[in-house]
Amino acid sequence: MNKHLLLTTILLPAVMMAEAQVSVVIDAESDNFPISPYIYGKNGATSDQATPTNAADMLRMREAGLRFARMNNGNNATKYNWRRKLTCHPDWYKNVYPCNWDQSASDLQTELPGVQGMYAFQLIGKAAKTSAYNFNDWAYNQSQWGEWCSKPVCGGGELDAAGNLVKKGDASLYLEDWPADSTVGIYKHWRDELGLDMSQFQYWNMDNEFEMWPWTHSDVVEKNNDEVFEMMMQNYFATAKAIRAIDPSVKLCGPVAGSEWTWYTPADCQPTYKGKKYCWLEYFIMRCAEEEKATGVNMLDVLDIHFYPGDKTVANVLQAHRVLWDRDFVYPEANGVKTVNGGWDENQRKEYIFGRCQDWIDKYFGPNRGITFGISEYNNIESFSSSVTAVGYASFIGEGARHGMEYFTPWTWKNGMWETLHLFGRYAKDLNVSAVSSNENMLSAYTSISSDRDSMTIILVNRSENGAEKVNLTIGNFDAQDGKVETYQLANLPNSESFNSHTDNALQKGEAVVVSNTMSVEVPSLSVTAIVVPSVHTGVDGFAAQPVAVYPNPTTDVLYVSNDGTIKSVDIVNTSGVVVKTVNASADDDVTISVADLDKAVYLVRIRTAGGVKYSTVVVK
Repeated sequence: MNKHLLLTTILLPAVMMAEAQVSVVIDAESDNFPISPYIYGKNGATSDQATPTNAADMLRMREAGLRFARMNNGNNATKYNWRRKLTCHPDWYKNVYPCNWDQSASDLQTELPGVQGMYAFQLIGKAAKTSAYNFNDWAYNQSQWGEWCSKPVCGGGELDAAGNLVKKGDASLYLEDWPADSTVGIYKHWRDELGLDMSQFQYWNMDNEFEMWPWTHSDVVEKNNDEVFEMMMQNYFATAKAIRAIDPSVKLCGPVAGSEWTWYTPADCQPTYKGKKYCWLEYFIMRCAEEEKATGVNMLDVLDIHFYPGDKTVANVLQAHRVLWDRDFVYPEANGVKTVNGGWDENQRKEYIFGRCQDWIDKYFGPNRGITFGISEYNNIESFSSSVTAVGYASFIGEGARHGMEYFTPWTWKNGMWETLHLFGRYAKDLNVSAVSSNENMLSAYTSISSDRDSMTIILVNRSENGAEKVNLTIGNFDAQDGKVETYQLANLPNSESFNSHTDNALQKGEAVVVSNTMSVEVPSLSVTAIVVPSVHTGVDGFAAQPVAVYPNPTTDVLYVSNDGTIKSVDIVNTSGVVVKTVNASADDDVTISVADLDKAVYLVRIRTAGGVKYSTVVVK
């Protein structure tokens, strides 16, 4: 049945009204750049095991608007052998088990053709070859789980009754050599032998958490040191070159760093390079930049990290998104960042990890390099209510959209997340819009606009635990229709799964009123509310009938913008909001823009005319 509920213009009873008010100022012509659809993602979509994904889960993914799926199973990808369809378990005695990426990729293309799938290239130099030497976990202790399960005993190893390692297994019995040409061979296998459309598999993790191999793959790497770090980087470089030779447009995503601690300090130690000690992410960025400059081969497209915050209170977990870009946020769980400069500095408590990485990218690669950011694993290790989970997840999606994040794929999926994904995926628009809140820490207004500028969506995320917030919104540089507009709200969610489909969920439908580009609404505590505001030009004859033609789209080398004599200039803007090209128009000639030197991505085309600013988007392939 349809669970949509009608709300009035005032979204809460008067007795629950908050005394404080939040002001939000929106500028529809500021901070415009494309929002990546791949921030609407998760880990896992189709099965690589004998049991297929069930129909109910498949329906949820389709109906919620899933656009990106990380399919490689994290640490289980490090020793995947696509030829034998086997992999090695990092947490279960290093035992080998069946794993079929051919199946999951084919099913993804058949069942979810609009979802981008991300798999992984292996960098450790070894891959699974046989399960004949698996440790007999049932005979040992009836397959009970414990810390002993991580011991490397596949291949004839032994444990004592207390779970201590008596004899390490012989990895050569169950692993085989796996050089760069083997790991990238899966791409040609899928393209040339299975006939898959590889445009659905453009993103590839460069292995997974390889700074943590002594903790996860100790059968191959027992301890980190400078020699091991060099091996890691050389394997990375060889693999990057090998896949670029096959398809230069592939998106390489690394280093897939595992945690707040290992963003800065890998297992055992930090690397020393040319006599200086570096934190892990700076070292990785620096080495990739050096190799790129030396060889001319693009080494990195997306800086990928994992984030498992340990915040234990609702108030803290709802601020965890500030770890990514907020340079003023003092993070209560700050730990690894205290080693950022090679020692231990108790005063280092501000993370802004993507801000730091951008600084390092600018330093070593140079400005405007075009490297974006992604989170391929996220999960708060504590459990909270569905409403808290929904609001926390909404904050990460919203900040990702606001800062041009490339993708976001939570590792663990909890109640409240399908609802949030559906709200954003269904109602958010294509282009980011500036929205400034007077109390950003407690209430954010993540705002977007359609590429033809006929509709705007304002998503209010209220992190307050203490009651409703009255929000006064002012919209600039957008001709909003006066009158009632639709709202869609998540609040007071049940602590069981409530999302089944687009028409069977907990989303509450209501109304707000726009008067002269202003609104006042009440939003309840711990809520996410989308307000869809149409333009006065929506449906007006002639308004959308004369768009500026931008062609070809997609393009590889040259872009043309049709000119009716009113165009003054054209800007090409990347997903970080940086203008990467500006061309002035002349007379009535179409504007010609060379894009051959741009990274393969989606760009905003901003066209300044005598009558105002127009927008379009283009894909450079």
